[in-house]
Amino acid sequence: MKYFLLIIAAFLLIACTNDDSATDSSTSVVEEPPTISFDFSNLLAINFNSLLNYSEQYSPAYVTKDNTPAGNPITNEGATLGRILFYDKNLSVNNTVSCSSCHKQELAFSDDNTLSTGVDGSTGRHSMRLINTRFSNENRFLRDERANSLEEQTTMPIQDHVEMGFSGENGDLNFEDLITETRKYRILS
Repeated sequence: MKYFLLIIAAFLLIACTNDDSATDSSTSVVEEPPTISFDFSNLLAINFNSLLNYSEQYSPAYVTKDNTPAGNPITNEGATLGRILFYDKNLSVNNTVSCSSCHKQELAFSDDNTLSTGVDGSTGRHSMRLINTRFSNENRFLRDERANSLEEQTTMPIQDHVEMGFSGENGDLNFEDLITETRKYRILS
């Protein structure tokens, strides 16, 4: 029995030795990730000759109100412009925030932050969800109801000095000047 314990102790001592050659990471082989053969270059491209059909959307019979302004109906060009504007961080004075920064598509266009992030940090308020605002029964928009229409509501955050910063005050560009000076917007407007 003594010999058996002695052999076990010897094996344990050998197992506990520091053998750098077994764990030397400098000699390990790092495999290259597989090459993706998909062409991503056209994934975000917009074919202006064949826009998606936004103007003829189906709405269920129980939807009784549509906040689309009578003088500004939904068009394929206008909806495409809206999508581009929604995700464009160039609409904030420091190119850090877009509408989608707070109204996250993966969260049904809502915000998971308690206080939304503006151009210089926190805005002091939580952004409202955007889902179904077109069909809302409300007569005024935004949390504090400062927007009289859905159309007015869409540009207010861009023009707010805390949210996105293009207030048109103190020598800053206003929203209309920004849009007319940007080539990609002129094409769609």
